[in-house]
Amino acid sequence: MFQKLRSHLSLQLLLLTIFFVLLAEVLIYVPSVVNFRKTWLEERLAAANIAILAIEAAPDHMISEMLSRKLLGNAGVVAISLKQKDKRQLVLNTDQPLNVAMRYDIRDPSYSDMIRDTMKSLFHTHPHKSLIQVKGYANFMQADATQQNPAKPDEDTFIEIIFHENLLCEDMRRFSINVMLLSIIISLITAGLVYFSLSYLLIRPVQKMTKSVTAFRAAPENAPIDLSVEGRADEIGIVMRELAAMQNEIRAALIQKKHLAQLGESVSKINHDLRNILSSAQMVSDHLSSVDNPVVQKLAPRFVKAVDRAIRLCENTLKYGKAGVEKPDLSAVNLKHIIEEVCLSLGVTDLGNIQIIPDFPENFTIHADSDQIFRVFLNLSRNAVQAMKDGGEITFSARKDSN
Repeated sequence: MFQKLRSHLSLQLLLLTIFFVLLAEVLIYVPSVVNFRKTWLEERLAAANIAILAIEAAPDHMISEMLSRKLLGNAGVVAISLKQKDKRQLVLNTDQPLNVAMRYDIRDPSYSDMIRDTMKSLFHTHPHKSLIQVKGYANFMQADATQQNPAKPDEDTFIEIIFHENLLCEDMRRFSINVMLLSIIISLITAGLVYFSLSYLLIRPVQKMTKSVTAFRAAPENAPIDLSVEGRADEIGIVMRELAAMQNEIRAALIQKKHLAQLGESVSKINHDLRNILSSAQMVSDHLSSVDNPVVQKLAPRFVKAVDRAIRLCENTLKYGKAGVEKPDLSAVNLKHIIEEVCLSLGVTDLGNIQIIPDFPENFTIHADSDQIFRVFLNLSRNAVQAMKDGGEITFSARKDSN
C-alpha cells in the first residue's frame, strides 16, 4: 500500500489536500468551540437576568414556588443569585443541597483560561451531572453603570448561576460533531476541486511527459508521444514544448547517424570490391612497364602512379571508417615533381591550348603529406581546366615565408 502511494503522485496530492484542509479545520475548531461555550453561558446568564428582573418586580421581592421553578427551568439552571455590594443578596434556588464541583468567572477571562475551561468541559473531567457555578455581569445593572461611566462596568454587581455541567457538555459535543461532519464535507469538496484542478493543470501533463520520456528511452527512433499543448504559456507548457523539441532533435540525430552507419557500411563494401579491382589493374600495370613500346613506356608510369594512388585512397578510406581521420605523413616534398604528376594525371601536356607556368624556384620543397597535397593540386587544376574550355594558362606560385 505504501509503495503504491509513493508511486502515484495524484493520490499523494489528494491525500495531502484532505490532510491540510482537516488541519485547517482543527485550527478553526478550537476558537469556534471556545466561542460556542462562551455564547452558551452568556445565554444562561441572560435568562438569569430576566429571572432577577421578575424577582425585582415582585412585591417584597417574593415570588411563588411555582414561578420560581418556571424561572429556573426557563434559564436551564438550578440556582440564581444576584450579589451587590451595597444591597442585599437575591437568591433563587431549590430546596435540595447544592454541591458545586467547579467555579468559573467569565466576566473578564483571558483567552488561555477560556481554552483551558472549554477543554475541561468538553472532556468532562468532573463526575457526570456534577454542578458548576458560573459568575457573570448583571446586564441590567451594567446598563445603568454604563450610562454613568461607559468605560468601566460595575465590578461589585454580578450574577451567579449553578447548573448541571452535562447540559453544557452535551451541547458542546453536539456542536463538535456538527463541526466535524461539516469539516469532512468541506475537506472532501475542497480536496476534490483542488485535485481535479491540479490534475488538469499539473498531474496529467507530468504523467504525459513521464510516458514520453519512458517511451523515448525504450525506443528513441519510434514515433513520439504527442506533447502538443494549445494555449499554455506557463512553465508546464514551456517544459512540454522544449521536451518535444529535444526529443525530435535527438531522434533526427539518431536517424542520421543510423543512415550514416548504413552508408559507411555500403561504402566499405564498395571500397573493398574496388580495391580488388585495382589490385588486378596493378598487376596489369606491372606487365605494361615491361613492354618495349615507346607509347606504352610513356603512358605506363602515369597509369602505375594513378593505380597506386587509387589503392592508397581505398586503404585510407577503410582506415577512416574504422579508426577515424588518418594523421598526415609530413615530409619534404618537391613541388615541381607534384606539379608534373598533376599535369600527367590530367593529361595537360597533351592539350595544346593549356599552358602550365611554374612560378617558384627550382628544387622548391614544402613540408606536407605527398598524397594529400597531390589531391589538393589535382582538384584545383581539374577545376581550372574545366573552366578554361578555350584554353589558357595555369600558374603555380609559391614563396617561402621569412618567418
